[in-house]
Amino acid sequence: MVKNTHGGNKSKGMARKGFIKRDYGLRMAQEEGEIYAQAVKVLGGSIASAIDIDGEPLLAHIRGKFRGRGKRDNFIGPGTWLLVGLHSWEATDTAKSNKARNCDILEVYNDVDKTKLQNSVTSVNWSKFIANDTKTIGKDGSDMENDMGVAFTDDTTEEYENIIAAQASAGVKKSTIIMDENDEEIDVDDI
Repeated sequence: MVKNTHGGNKSKGMARKGFIKRDYGLRMAQEEGEIYAQAVKVLGGSIASAIDIDGEPLLAHIRGKFRGRGKRDNFIGPGTWLLVGLHSWEATDTAKSNKARNCDILEVYNDVDKTKLQNSVTSVNWSKFIANDTKTIGKDGSDMENDMGVAFTDDTTEEYENIIAAQASAGVKKSTIIMDENDEEIDVDDI
């Protein structure tokens, strides 16, 4: 039974609205003005800079349901995939003006939704979003220390790696050598 920490009559029976998490399903672009976008930077207040599938800049306005209490599951940061609705009452010709188009954020996709979206919507080329996604860097199995140019090693580790590489190139049978407290070599293969 729930512990009455607030006191008073019938306080245990009040609704607990903040703890229920519902899965409403995946919302996809259905109407003409709805497009997929990716957040580039949160500018402050309720505005974020984003790009659409074609790489054109957008000014995404964060609506009230994505702020405050609803921010927990709809956090918008760099690399976040969004469904946005373009403002139909504004001029759509961005070639003449250097301004970014205004739009409202309609949906924020998490990592599970991203994979569902890629599998269900095949008419869109997702490669640009995947390349700009900050959460997928290094998940493809690539060697991060070669990508960054930084290797964290010490002299003994480098010496061991050189010995292993020399044995592998010479075709020598690999054996494990352990040094004991008296600096004597113990060949594990002989045991």
